Amino acid sequence: MSSLYLPNRQSSFDLSKEERAQGNVDIELGLQGDISSSAQPGLDGFFEQVRDIQKVLDTLTKLLKDLQKSNEESKVVTKAAAMKEIKKRMEKDVNEVTKVARLGKSKLLQLNKDNLTNREKAGFGKGSAVDRTRISTTNALTTKFRERISEFQTLREAIQTEYREVVERRIFTGTNP
Repeated sequence: MSSLYLPNRQSSFDLSKEERAQGNVDIELGLQGDISSSAQPGLDGFFEQVRDIQKVLDTLTKLLKDLQKSNEESKVVTKAAAMKEIKKRMEKDVNEVTKVARLGKSKLLQLNKDNLTNREKAGFGKGSAVDRTRISTTNALTTKFRERISEFQTLREAIQTEYREVVERRIFTGTNP
């Protein structure tokens, strides 16, 4: 029985050097001109911006988890000094989330501006493949960003509500014999 794997043969989908020459481009790939170029037309720097925003989202996720962990810790702590330390750490995390959120928002706004600027270039107008790629990626990032901010706001409200309940219990316990 013969083997289907032929290590010395080139796949029918691989392009030879002659096929990669400037005049021989694959229209189905959407490539025009020299396909050996690593930069994708219309997406210059776009994916680098996307990676930066993804790093911001990762940072927000980490801060959110840290805040949730601190909140759970604060529920079981009984010593005042330990509680103050946890509250200080939580305040620091909240301030950091605010800073990171502002940074993320500004990066998303810049990405949207760059998308509009890119539409003005020849061949990359509204509805083009590059425009659809840029818009769908930007929309996905914006959705993730909004979800993180919403999760943070929900957690912050829960923390404030729990804190109020603890203070009310202390006051009620202290005033009623």
